[in-house]
Amino acid sequence: MSSLLNWRSGDHFDHSGAQPCVCCKVTTPLRSHAGEPVHKVCAEDWNDRNPQAPRVYANDADPSRRHDLGTTRFHSDPPRKSRKDGAQ
Repeated sequence: MSSLLNWRSGDHFDHSGAQPCVCCKVTTPLRSHAGEPVHKVCAEDWNDRNPQAPRVYANDADPSRRHDLGTTRFHSDPPRKSRKDGAQ
């Protein structure tokens, strides 16, 4: 499957220091949405190995525009709203 996560938000980087990744135990300054220390590639690998895990979706109110953000443990940042002029 190999779905790549979008972690563009600066909230995924902890400036206070590196901690051991919950998956591989090598230190990382990256954090999941829940604050877990985890490399992005480790989170992507975990998602691929756990396809049965509960998912997070954007646009839940409109099923026709539903967008899978990943598992509830490791998921992508929600899509940014576009401005009227098309810039993001």
